[in-house]
Amino acid sequence: MKQKIIIGVGALVLIGINAALSVVGMNMFGKAPAAVVAEPVPAAAVPEKVFYYNVQPEFVVNFQGNSKVRFLMIELAVAVTDEKVSAVLDDHDPELRNSLLMFFSEQNSEALKSAEGKEALRQGAITVVEDIVAKHYESNRVKDVYVTRLVMQ
Repeated sequence: MKQKIIIGVGALVLIGINAALSVVGMNMFGKAPAAVVAEPVPAAAVPEKVFYYNVQPEFVVNFQGNSKVRFLMIELAVAVTDEKVSAVLDDHDPELRNSLLMFFSEQNSEALKSAEGKEALRQGAITVVEDIVAKHYESNRVKDVYVTRLVMQ
C-alpha cells in the first residue's frame, strides 16, 4: 500500500514539475512546447446604424398582364445609413413617388409571380431610391429597400 502511495505522489510531483516547466516554456525533455499560433481576434465591428423611412401611403398601380390590366399594391420601407436621408426623401417625396410609380407600372405580372421577379422588383426600387438620394444629397446612402406589403390582382 505504501508503495502505491509513493508511486502516486511521485507521479504527481512529475506532473507538477512538467506543468511548471510548461509555464516557463519547456517540457520534461528540454524542448519548448509547440507554439500555439493564435489568430488575431478582429476588433468587434461596430454595427452600422440603420434608419428606416416608410414610404407612405402604399403604391397602387395598374400594369399589363397577359391579356388584361392588372393591379399591384406595394408598400416599401427604405433602410438608409444617414439620418439626414429621411429628410431628403420627405423633401422630395413627389419626385420619389413619381419615379417609383413609373417603375412599378413597367413591371410584368408574370415575372412578379416568381421569387426572382420579386427580388428584381426590389433591386430596381433600390436603384430608383438611390438615384434620387444621390441627386439631392449623397450617393451610397441607401442600404436596402424592403417590400413590406405586396398584393397583385
